[in-house]
Amino acid sequence: MSDPIPPLRQTLARIADLRVACGRDPDTCPDVAQLSYDTGVSEEDVRILLEDGEPVPVDPDTRVRDRVRFLYETRTEAGEPHDIHTLAAAIEATPTWTRKLVAGDAKPSIVAGHQLARHYGVAATFLTDSPVDAVNRELQAVVFDLEVEADPERKLKDLGVAHIAGRTAGWDRAGLAEVVKMVADIQAGLNKVTGIVAAQMTAEETP
Repeated sequence: MSDPIPPLRQTLARIADLRVACGRDPDTCPDVAQLSYDTGVSEEDVRILLEDGEPVPVDPDTRVRDRVRFLYETRTEAGEPHDIHTLAAAIEATPTWTRKLVAGDAKPSIVAGHQLARHYGVAATFLTDSPVDAVNRELQAVVFDLEVEADPERKLKDLGVAHIAGRTAGWDRAGLAEVVKMVADIQAGLNKVTGIVAAQMTAEETP
């Protein structure tokens, strides 16, 4: 089981410390536009959160509908939104209902929500995470990359492969960093499969 994500304020402090360890400017702000794209949170709200503020709250139902619409409008193929029929097939729904879904006039079920997230390649909690949780979730990737850059051997130990970490004396730093990322990708893939199976079992148990 992965460790719980620390609060956003702690994540931002960790990023600043790691930037110092890597010889970078600790005051450099994370990429607001990229965070907005990766989370479905507006750029204005991302800025507010990075400045330790609180965005105007939105009810969970509206948030889910807005995130579905955001995915459809921003994830494109050849510059155009994904074909409705392709999307409908991916979430096992009719094209008519799928049109309502991407227009914000319908809300996905738990199963459809997971299928939608898988289709677009986003986190399983993309549709439901609060703005602070969504931004904090994506910033963990920034923390990870900086931790790898600062001390790749220690990161290998953190990932549970100390037997490899102890045999890296002759490795160059870039090669070691690549190994760390491959190990992390494998773990993330296993976690994703576990999440998909759990969601399917939950759906089957729901009357």
